[in-house]
Amino acid sequence: MTKLNLSAAVFMITSLGAGTALAQTEAAAVKLGSGVNFTPTLNFDLQQDDNVTSVEEGEIESLVAVINPNFLLSADDGVSAYMVNYSLLRGEYFDSEEDNYTDHFLSGEAAWELNVRNRLAVAASFSDGHEPRGTGFSQGAGNAQNEPDRYQSNDVNATYVFGAATAKGQLELQLGTADTDYEGGMRTAGRDRGTDYGSIAFNYNAGGKTKLLAEVGRRELGYEYTAVGNETLDSAEMRYQVGVTWEGTAKTTGTAKVGLRTKDFVSPERKDYTGPAWEVGVRWTPKEYSAFDFNTARRSDETSGVGNFIDVESYTLSWHHAWADRLSSQVTLDHSINDYQGANVERVEDINTGTLRFNYQMQRWLAFNAGFIVSDKESTAAGFSYDKNVTFIGLQASL
Repeated sequence: MTKLNLSAAVFMITSLGAGTALAQTEAAAVKLGSGVNFTPTLNFDLQQDDNVTSVEEGEIESLVAVINPNFLLSADDGVSAYMVNYSLLRGEYFDSEEDNYTDHFLSGEAAWELNVRNRLAVAASFSDGHEPRGTGFSQGAGNAQNEPDRYQSNDVNATYVFGAATAKGQLELQLGTADTDYEGGMRTAGRDRGTDYGSIAFNYNAGGKTKLLAEVGRRELGYEYTAVGNETLDSAEMRYQVGVTWEGTAKTTGTAKVGLRTKDFVSPERKDYTGPAWEVGVRWTPKEYSAFDFNTARRSDETSGVGNFIDVESYTLSWHHAWADRLSSQVTLDHSINDYQGANVERVEDINTGTLRFNYQMQRWLAFNAGFIVSDKESTAAGFSYDKNVTFIGLQASL
């Protein structure tokens, strides 16, 4: 790093603080009247990344400054609730300007309790974001691109719940539609797609704080363009799951769902798939100041340019611990297996990520943190493995 860049980094640390903290600050809101609150927050990260483009050879190392202001409008009268949130994410790479980015995220939600048995919620979101070089469709070839791929995505959905909160049974219906469009003209046209989805779930109160559940979900994916000589990736997915939700049993709270998923392609040249599905999330709190979280899932992701789709199996274990009133830490271990189905060359990837983060709550409105992230990816396909290490310091500030 040059002396000029180092001086700039020191200035940014002293003027803005040092990196994004966990959401620990108790943000104060500005009351605008008529029950509407305005809550601004500011996150700032300073990171050292030793493999910016996530490549096996020819790594690029750079200091990265990330600033993230958030603006929230909210209102809640006990019967209805409304929220609009805007977030900007700006990343500046001191030694790799090609990777600079400015992302925008806008989301809104509205929820109404129509009566004791009927509740309705609608939500919408818009993203103008990017895929860092070496991720998504540029995996293994991050250095070959001049800049990150950019995309716009949107999602609109509605959820209706029938049944009182204290009733034996509740029925939940959800319908939604989403769309993803990449910038890049014909180079990226084959990635653009729309998704229509829906689900129906039934929850049964088995007594105490335990609920049994059954749900069925469907997704229909349609791609906007298929190159001549290729087979369309259009497909329909089904998910059937049963499970249980519990709370406060032997200091644990969680949800476990298991079942079956299918993926049927429109093209007869692409092989349909049937396989297991699960979603598990459990929190164990042996002490009020210490908690362990375990999450695992089995799902289908759309392909990033290879094969028909990706069969993903993921596991996450986290430990949160408060060492003192102001000092806490978080250790997270992530492991995932990505199996590219239908690829001409076998491609299975094992991805491991470890994170250690220390958080210091300096004031109600100001928190600092520091830590590091270690990532390792092993792939059976040549050129897709890499090691990546990121150290960071950060802050979160509010009113």
